[in-house]
Amino acid sequence: MRQKIKNILLEYVDLNKYKKFKSTVYRYIDEYMDGDEFSNMDENEKMTVIPYNMMSDFNIKKYDAITFLFLWCMDKGKDPLEFIAYEELIYDHYAEDLTELLTNIGWYDRYIKDPDHFPQNFNDIERKGDKVFLVVDRYDELSMLFSDDDRDTVERVLGEDWADLYGYFEVDFSDYVVDNMDEKSIKHVQDYIKENDFIGKVLDYDEYGDVLTEEMVDDSSVLMELIGSDEVFGDIYNDLKNYYRDAYSQAGEDEIFGELNDEIVELLGGKGEWVNITNKDGNDSQHLHFDITDIYYEYMVEAMKHDDEMPGHNYNDYITMLSFVLDEKGERLRTPDMHYFYPDSSKTEENFNYNIQGNL
Repeated sequence: MRQKIKNILLEYVDLNKYKKFKSTVYRYIDEYMDGDEFSNMDENEKMTVIPYNMMSDFNIKKYDAITFLFLWCMDKGKDPLEFIAYEELIYDHYAEDLTELLTNIGWYDRYIKDPDHFPQNFNDIERKGDKVFLVVDRYDELSMLFSDDDRDTVERVLGEDWADLYGYFEVDFSDYVVDNMDEKSIKHVQDYIKENDFIGKVLDYDEYGDVLTEEMVDDSSVLMELIGSDEVFGDIYNDLKNYYRDAYSQAGEDEIFGELNDEIVELLGGKGEWVNITNKDGNDSQHLHFDITDIYYEYMVEAMKHDDEMPGHNYNDYITMLSFVLDEKGERLRTPDMHYFYPDSSKTEENFNYNIQGNL
Protein backbone atom coordinates (compact mmCIF):
# COMPACT_ATOMS: atom_id res chain seq x y z
CA MET A 1 0.00 0.00 0.00
CA ARG A 2 1.38 3.43 -0.90
CA GLN A 3 2.81 5.59 1.88
CA LYS A 4 0.04 8.23 1.76
CA ILE A 5 -2.59 5.65 2.65
CA LYS A 6 -0.41 4.45 5.56
CA ASN A 7 -0.06 7.99 6.86
CA ILE A 8 -3.84 8.49 6.77
CA LEU A 9 -4.38 5.31 8.75
CA LEU A 10 -1.76 6.29 11.35
CA GLU A 11 -3.61 9.57 11.84
CA TYR A 12 -6.84 7.63 12.39
CA VAL A 13 -5.35 5.75 15.37
CA ASP A 14 -5.43 8.85 17.56
CA LEU A 15 -8.82 10.08 16.44
CA ASN A 16 -11.69 10.15 18.88
CA LYS A 17 -14.14 12.51 17.27
CA TYR A 18 -16.56 11.70 14.48
CA LYS A 19 -15.80 14.78 12.38
CA LYS A 20 -12.11 13.99 12.34
CA PHE A 21 -12.87 10.37 11.59
CA LYS A 22 -15.14 11.37 8.73
CA SER A 23 -12.49 13.69 7.37
CA THR A 24 -9.92 10.91 7.55
CA VAL A 25 -12.21 8.46 5.78
CA TYR A 26 -12.96 11.01 3.05
CA ARG A 27 -9.21 11.53 2.47
CA TYR A 28 -8.82 7.77 2.38
CA ILE A 29 -11.54 7.44 -0.26
CA ASP A 30 -10.13 10.39 -2.23
CA GLU A 31 -6.78 8.68 -2.40
CA TYR A 32 -8.35 5.49 -3.69
CA MET A 33 -10.45 7.34 -6.24
CA ASP A 34 -7.82 9.81 -7.48
CA GLY A 35 -4.48 8.26 -6.54
CA ASP A 36 -2.12 6.79 -9.11
CA GLU A 37 -1.96 3.37 -7.51
CA PHE A 38 -5.51 2.48 -8.61
CA SER A 39 -5.55 4.25 -11.97
CA ASN A 40 -5.99 0.92 -13.75
CA MET A 41 -9.47 0.54 -12.16
CA ASP A 42 -12.63 2.38 -13.25
CA GLU A 43 -14.92 4.14 -10.76
CA ASN A 44 -17.29 1.21 -10.40
CA GLU A 45 -14.46 -1.20 -9.61
CA LYS A 46 -13.00 1.18 -7.05
CA MET A 47 -16.41 1.63 -5.39
CA THR A 48 -16.70 -2.13 -5.09
CA VAL A 49 -13.24 -2.57 -3.56
CA ILE A 50 -13.18 0.38 -1.16
CA PRO A 51 -15.76 -0.91 1.40
CA TYR A 52 -13.84 -4.16 1.87
CA ASN A 53 -10.53 -2.35 2.31
CA MET A 54 -12.14 0.06 4.77
CA MET A 55 -13.46 -2.87 6.80
CA SER A 56 -9.91 -4.17 7.17
CA ASP A 57 -8.04 -0.89 7.52
CA PHE A 58 -10.46 0.82 9.89
CA ASN A 59 -11.79 -2.32 11.61
CA ILE A 60 -15.40 -1.38 10.92
CA LYS A 61 -18.43 -3.29 9.70
CA LYS A 62 -19.40 -3.34 6.07
CA TYR A 63 -22.57 -1.35 6.78
CA ASP A 64 -20.48 1.46 8.29
CA ALA A 65 -18.04 1.35 5.38
CA ILE A 66 -20.92 1.58 2.92
CA THR A 67 -22.41 4.46 4.92
CA PHE A 68 -19.23 6.54 4.72
CA LEU A 69 -18.72 5.70 1.06
CA PHE A 70 -22.29 6.74 0.28
CA LEU A 71 -21.89 9.94 2.30
CA TRP A 72 -18.75 10.70 0.33
CA CYS A 73 -20.66 10.17 -2.92
CA MET A 74 -23.50 12.42 -1.82
CA ASP A 75 -21.10 15.19 -0.80
CA LYS A 76 -19.42 14.88 -4.21
CA GLY A 77 -22.81 15.19 -5.96
CA LYS A 78 -22.74 11.56 -7.08
CA ASP A 79 -25.53 9.02 -6.74
CA PRO A 80 -23.91 6.06 -4.92
CA LEU A 81 -26.46 3.66 -6.39
CA GLU A 82 -25.03 4.35 -9.83
CA PHE A 83 -21.86 2.61 -8.69
CA ILE A 84 -23.20 -0.04 -6.31
CA ALA A 85 -26.63 -1.34 -7.32
CA TYR A 86 -29.31 -1.61 -4.66
CA GLU A 87 -29.88 -5.24 -5.67
CA GLU A 88 -26.21 -5.98 -4.83
CA LEU A 89 -26.39 -4.31 -1.44
CA ILE A 90 -29.45 -6.30 -0.41
CA TYR A 91 -27.44 -9.53 -0.40
CA ASP A 92 -25.43 -8.35 2.62
CA HIS A 93 -27.90 -6.09 4.40
CA TYR A 94 -31.48 -6.09 5.61
CA ALA A 95 -33.78 -4.03 3.42
CA GLU A 96 -34.89 -1.99 6.43
CA ASP A 97 -31.26 -1.14 7.26
CA LEU A 98 -30.61 0.03 3.71
CA THR A 99 -33.72 2.18 3.78
CA GLU A 100 -32.51 3.74 7.02
CA LEU A 101 -29.10 4.36 5.45
CA LEU A 102 -30.56 6.06 2.38
CA THR A 103 -32.79 8.15 4.62
CA ASN A 104 -29.95 9.22 6.92
CA ILE A 105 -27.58 10.26 4.13
CA GLY A 106 -30.32 12.30 2.42
CA TRP A 107 -30.56 10.09 -0.66
CA TYR A 108 -34.36 10.11 -0.67
CA ASP A 109 -34.49 13.88 -0.21
CA ARG A 110 -32.32 14.33 -3.27
CA TYR A 111 -33.37 11.54 -5.61
CA ILE A 112 -36.82 10.20 -4.69
CA LYS A 113 -38.61 12.43 -7.20
CA ASP A 114 -36.09 11.75 -9.96
CA PRO A 115 -37.21 8.73 -12.01
CA ASP A 116 -33.75 8.46 -13.57
CA HIS A 117 -32.32 7.64 -10.14
CA PHE A 118 -35.41 6.18 -8.45
CA PRO A 119 -37.36 4.11 -11.03
CA GLN A 120 -41.12 4.66 -10.80
CA ASN A 121 -42.70 3.92 -14.16
CA PHE A 122 -45.94 2.43 -12.88
CA ASN A 123 -48.70 1.69 -15.40
CA ASP A 124 -51.44 2.98 -13.12
CA ILE A 125 -49.84 6.32 -12.22
CA GLU A 126 -50.55 9.58 -14.00
CA ARG A 127 -48.86 12.90 -13.24
CA LYS A 128 -50.36 16.33 -13.66
CA GLY A 129 -47.90 18.98 -12.63
CA ASP A 130 -46.92 18.30 -9.03
CA LYS A 131 -49.93 16.00 -8.51
CA VAL A 132 -49.73 12.21 -8.65
CA PHE A 133 -52.87 10.20 -9.47
CA LEU A 134 -53.62 6.52 -9.10
CA VAL A 135 -55.77 5.53 -12.09
CA VAL A 136 -57.99 2.43 -12.21
CA ASP A 137 -60.70 1.37 -14.64
CA ARG A 138 -63.11 0.05 -12.00
CA TYR A 139 -63.65 0.27 -8.27
CA ASP A 140 -63.17 -3.46 -7.79
CA GLU A 141 -59.52 -3.14 -8.85
CA LEU A 142 -59.01 -1.69 -5.37
CA SER A 143 -60.09 -4.98 -3.78
CA MET A 144 -56.44 -6.07 -3.55
CA LEU A 145 -55.98 -3.46 -0.81
CA PHE A 146 -58.26 -5.51 1.44
CA SER A 147 -57.61 -8.61 3.52
CA ASP A 148 -57.78 -11.91 1.65
CA ASP A 149 -60.54 -13.04 4.02
CA ASP A 150 -62.69 -10.12 2.87
CA ARG A 151 -61.78 -10.21 -0.81
CA ASP A 152 -64.90 -11.98 -2.06
CA THR A 153 -67.23 -9.52 -0.33
CA VAL A 154 -65.20 -6.53 -1.49
CA GLU A 155 -65.10 -7.67 -5.12
CA ARG A 156 -68.86 -8.21 -5.13
CA VAL A 157 -69.66 -4.87 -3.49
CA LEU A 158 -67.20 -2.80 -5.53
CA GLY A 159 -67.98 -4.69 -8.74
CA GLU A 160 -70.33 -3.51 -11.43
CA ASP A 161 -72.79 -6.39 -11.04
CA TRP A 162 -75.44 -6.95 -8.37
CA ALA A 163 -73.59 -8.08 -5.24
CA ASP A 164 -76.39 -10.37 -3.94
CA LEU A 165 -74.75 -10.39 -0.51
CA TYR A 166 -77.42 -12.42 1.27
CA GLY A 167 -78.78 -14.70 -1.44
CA TYR A 168 -82.24 -16.13 -0.85
CA PHE A 169 -83.62 -15.77 2.67
CA GLU A 170 -87.10 -16.27 4.06
CA VAL A 171 -89.15 -13.11 4.57
CA ASP A 172 -91.92 -13.07 7.14
CA PHE A 173 -94.83 -11.34 5.38
CA SER A 174 -96.29 -9.68 8.43
CA ASP A 175 -93.10 -8.64 10.21
CA TYR A 176 -91.11 -7.47 7.19
CA VAL A 177 -93.50 -6.72 4.33
CA VAL A 178 -96.58 -5.32 6.05
CA ASP A 179 -94.72 -3.51 8.83
CA ASN A 180 -92.43 -1.69 6.37
CA MET A 181 -95.02 -0.52 3.85
CA ASP A 182 -95.82 3.19 4.01
CA GLU A 183 -99.23 4.68 3.17
CA LYS A 184 -98.22 5.54 -0.37
CA SER A 185 -97.18 1.96 -1.07
CA ILE A 186 -100.38 0.57 0.45
CA LYS A 187 -102.40 2.92 -1.76
CA HIS A 188 -100.31 1.78 -4.74
CA VAL A 189 -101.12 -1.89 -4.02
CA GLN A 190 -104.80 -1.08 -3.57
CA ASP A 191 -104.93 0.76 -6.88
CA TYR A 192 -103.04 -2.03 -8.60
CA ILE A 193 -105.60 -4.61 -7.42
CA LYS A 194 -108.54 -2.47 -8.52
CA GLU A 195 -107.01 -1.73 -11.92
CA ASN A 196 -106.14 -5.35 -12.67
CA ASP A 197 -109.57 -6.94 -12.33
CA PHE A 198 -109.17 -8.59 -8.94
CA ILE A 199 -112.53 -7.28 -7.73
CA GLY A 200 -115.11 -10.05 -7.89
CA LYS A 201 -112.64 -12.93 -7.80
CA VAL A 202 -113.56 -15.92 -5.67
CA LEU A 203 -111.56 -16.20 -2.47
CA ASP A 204 -110.32 -19.40 -0.88
CA TYR A 205 -109.76 -17.54 2.37
CA ASP A 206 -113.39 -16.72 3.27
CA GLU A 207 -112.85 -14.97 6.59
CA TYR A 208 -114.36 -11.79 5.11
CA GLY A 209 -116.52 -13.24 2.33
CA ASP A 210 -116.43 -15.54 -0.65
CA VAL A 211 -115.76 -12.84 -3.25
CA LEU A 212 -113.30 -9.96 -3.18
CA THR A 213 -115.06 -6.62 -2.88
CA GLU A 214 -113.80 -3.04 -3.21
CA GLU A 215 -114.60 -2.51 0.46
CA MET A 216 -112.18 -5.30 1.38
CA VAL A 217 -109.48 -3.72 -0.76
CA ASP A 218 -110.04 -0.28 0.80
CA ASP A 219 -109.51 -1.71 4.27
CA SER A 220 -105.68 -1.99 4.31
CA SER A 221 -105.52 -4.41 7.28
CA VAL A 222 -108.04 -6.75 5.63
CA LEU A 223 -106.25 -6.50 2.29
CA MET A 224 -102.83 -7.32 3.82
CA GLU A 225 -104.30 -10.33 5.58
CA LEU A 226 -105.85 -11.53 2.32
CA ILE A 227 -102.63 -11.04 0.36
CA GLY A 228 -100.76 -13.05 2.97
CA SER A 229 -103.36 -15.84 3.05
CA ASP A 230 -105.20 -16.25 -0.27
CA GLU A 231 -103.84 -17.87 -3.41
CA VAL A 232 -105.62 -15.26 -5.53
CA PHE A 233 -102.89 -12.83 -4.51
CA GLY A 234 -100.05 -15.36 -4.87
CA ASP A 235 -98.09 -13.34 -7.42
CA ILE A 236 -98.45 -10.09 -5.46
CA TYR A 237 -97.48 -11.92 -2.28
CA ASN A 238 -94.29 -13.27 -3.86
CA ASP A 239 -93.48 -9.95 -5.54
CA LEU A 240 -93.75 -8.04 -2.27
CA LYS A 241 -91.45 -10.50 -0.50
CA ASN A 242 -88.94 -10.28 -3.35
CA TYR A 243 -89.08 -6.49 -3.24
CA TYR A 244 -88.19 -6.67 0.44
CA ARG A 245 -85.28 -9.07 -0.19
CA ASP A 246 -83.92 -6.76 -2.87
CA ALA A 247 -84.39 -3.71 -0.63
CA TYR A 248 -82.57 -5.38 2.25
CA SER A 249 -79.72 -6.52 0.01
CA GLN A 250 -79.42 -3.13 -1.67
CA ALA A 251 -79.36 -1.35 1.69
CA GLY A 252 -76.60 -3.68 2.85
CA GLU A 253 -74.62 -3.26 -0.35
CA ASP A 254 -74.91 0.55 -0.25
CA GLU A 255 -73.91 0.73 3.39
CA ILE A 256 -70.94 -1.60 2.97
CA PHE A 257 -69.87 0.23 -0.18
CA GLY A 258 -69.88 3.45 1.83
CA GLU A 259 -67.73 1.89 4.56
CA LEU A 260 -65.31 0.37 2.04
CA ASN A 261 -65.05 3.67 0.23
CA ASP A 262 -64.32 5.44 3.53
CA GLU A 263 -61.49 2.97 4.15
CA ILE A 264 -60.10 3.58 0.66
CA VAL A 265 -60.36 7.36 0.97
CA GLU A 266 -58.61 7.33 4.35
CA LEU A 267 -55.75 5.27 2.92
CA LEU A 268 -55.31 7.08 -0.40
CA GLY A 269 -55.95 10.54 0.97
CA GLY A 270 -58.98 11.58 -1.05
CA LYS A 271 -62.10 10.54 -2.94
CA GLY A 272 -61.91 9.06 -6.40
CA GLU A 273 -63.09 11.12 -9.36
CA TRP A 274 -64.41 9.68 -12.59
CA VAL A 275 -62.55 11.26 -15.52
CA ASN A 276 -63.65 10.97 -19.14
CA ILE A 277 -60.79 10.09 -21.49
CA THR A 278 -60.91 10.10 -25.28
CA ASN A 279 -58.44 7.75 -26.94
CA LYS A 280 -56.69 8.27 -30.28
CA ASP A 281 -59.58 6.56 -32.10
CA GLY A 282 -62.06 9.06 -30.66
CA ASN A 283 -63.67 6.58 -28.27
CA ASP A 284 -64.58 7.78 -24.79
CA SER A 285 -64.02 5.84 -21.58
CA GLN A 286 -64.12 6.68 -17.90
CA HIS A 287 -61.36 6.04 -15.42
CA LEU A 288 -61.25 6.52 -11.68
CA HIS A 289 -58.56 8.97 -10.52
CA PHE A 290 -57.31 9.22 -6.91
CA ASP A 291 -54.98 12.02 -5.91
CA ILE A 292 -52.30 10.12 -3.94
CA THR A 293 -49.68 12.86 -3.97
CA ASP A 294 -49.39 12.85 -0.18
CA ILE A 295 -48.69 9.11 0.11
CA TYR A 296 -47.05 8.29 -3.22
CA TYR A 297 -43.41 8.42 -2.13
CA GLU A 298 -44.11 7.32 1.44
CA TYR A 299 -45.25 3.86 0.38
CA MET A 300 -42.44 3.43 -2.12
CA VAL A 301 -39.97 3.95 0.72
CA GLU A 302 -42.00 1.52 2.83
CA ALA A 303 -41.82 -1.02 0.00
CA MET A 304 -38.03 -0.82 0.05
CA LYS A 305 -38.05 -1.76 3.75
CA HIS A 306 -39.64 -5.10 2.90
CA ASP A 307 -38.37 -5.98 -0.56
CA ASP A 308 -35.12 -6.86 -2.30
CA GLU A 309 -35.64 -4.59 -5.31
CA MET A 310 -36.58 -1.01 -5.91
CA PRO A 311 -40.36 -0.67 -6.35
CA GLY A 312 -40.09 0.61 -9.92
CA HIS A 313 -38.11 -2.49 -10.88
CA ASN A 314 -40.26 -4.97 -9.01
CA TYR A 315 -43.81 -3.79 -9.75
CA ASN A 316 -45.62 -2.78 -12.92
CA ASP A 317 -48.47 -1.22 -10.95
CA TYR A 318 -48.37 1.02 -7.90
CA ILE A 319 -51.51 -0.56 -6.46
CA THR A 320 -49.82 -3.98 -6.45
CA MET A 321 -46.88 -2.50 -4.58
CA LEU A 322 -49.22 -0.76 -2.15
CA SER A 323 -51.06 -4.03 -1.50
CA PHE A 324 -47.74 -5.74 -0.78
CA VAL A 325 -46.72 -3.06 1.73
CA LEU A 326 -50.07 -3.17 3.52
CA ASP A 327 -49.79 -6.94 3.76
CA GLU A 328 -46.23 -6.80 5.13
CA LYS A 329 -47.28 -4.27 7.76
CA GLY A 330 -50.48 -6.12 8.67
CA GLU A 331 -52.51 -3.11 7.57
CA ARG A 332 -54.71 -4.51 4.79
CA LEU A 333 -58.11 -2.83 4.78
CA ARG A 334 -61.06 -4.73 6.28
CA THR A 335 -64.80 -4.99 5.74
CA PRO A 336 -67.33 -5.02 8.58
CA ASP A 337 -67.79 -8.45 10.14
CA MET A 338 -70.53 -9.83 7.90
CA HIS A 339 -71.65 -12.27 10.61
CA TYR A 340 -72.81 -9.33 12.70
CA PHE A 341 -73.68 -6.80 10.02
CA TYR A 342 -77.27 -5.75 9.48
CA PRO A 343 -78.28 -2.98 7.07
CA ASP A 344 -79.84 0.24 8.29
CA SER A 345 -83.56 -0.58 8.73
CA SER A 346 -84.66 2.90 7.62
CA LYS A 347 -82.72 2.51 4.36
CA THR A 348 -84.22 -0.94 3.83
CA GLU A 349 -87.69 0.50 4.33
CA GLU A 350 -86.98 3.35 1.92
CA ASN A 351 -85.72 0.95 -0.74
CA PHE A 352 -88.63 -1.41 -0.19
CA ASN A 353 -91.29 1.25 -0.74
CA TYR A 354 -89.40 2.53 -3.76
CA ASN A 355 -89.40 -1.01 -5.20
CA ILE A 356 -93.17 -1.40 -4.68
CA GLN A 357 -94.06 1.91 -6.26
CA GLY A 358 -91.63 1.48 -9.12
CA ASN A 359 -92.14 -2.17 -10.01
CA LEU A 360 -95.63 -3.40 -9.07
